[in-house]
Amino acid sequence: MSRKDDGNNLFSPLALYFRGDDFPTEKKGEKTMIGQHGWLECTEQTDYDKNKQTPQKKTRILDGFRKIAKEMLHQSRRIQPVARGTVGTHVAVSLDPREQSLLYCELEFHLTTALNMYVSEELDKGHLSPDNLKKVSDEWHQKGHHKVIGFRYDLETQLELVSLHINDFSFHGRRQGNTTEIALLLDEMKMNARSMRVRTFCQPDSTIAKHLVDSQSLFNLINASTSQQIALAEIARFFKLLIK
Repeated sequence: MSRKDDGNNLFSPLALYFRGDDFPTEKKGEKTMIGQHGWLECTEQTDYDKNKQTPQKKTRILDGFRKIAKEMLHQSRRIQPVARGTVGTHVAVSLDPREQSLLYCELEFHLTTALNMYVSEELDKGHLSPDNLKKVSDEWHQKGHHKVIGFRYDLETQLELVSLHINDFSFHGRRQGNTTEIALLLDEMKMNARSMRVRTFCQPDSTIAKHLVDSQSLFNLINASTSQQIALAEIARFFKLLIK
């Protein structure tokens, strides 16, 4: 998939969760969720289309996401008399199973889409090792999986493919040139992928927040497209709304 086609992935079902008679357009602190200037509004008239792929727009997206992520890490429960659920005695679980299923469906889709695009671009640059790709492909087929289109393996396998090319692929952001930090982030993301794969849909708030923050770090590392950054920010807003 080319970056020009990436805009096709801007649709998100997260905003639809708040539509209907039972869901007000303003919720939790009277912030507008749906409609003009709503947190979850994502139409063809968004700033993304007006300023497509501009560095200034991408900087604003990243700054906004960092602010949301920082707030998420300091919020452990909704502002309501009784938390929806807890794990142990101290860990809050604010999102119910349906909400977690929506969040993780979107998160996994955009992570795997961004990585598929990234590896495809590295292939075009001549950075992909045939031996490393064969190793991953052989292990994939040995597990009884069907052939994938492009590099659309599951998330952990994609991350393993990137890890095998840690000295070959182009990386970006503050970890650029530091293979130790790059390896640490990729290992963290592999652990996240394994955690996400166990779909109990009762992840603690702190775990979801970590998954989102690590995903943002990965997007910075692979220089994910503006539309992918927007999609991740929308997932973070969805989470922030539900834990307030």
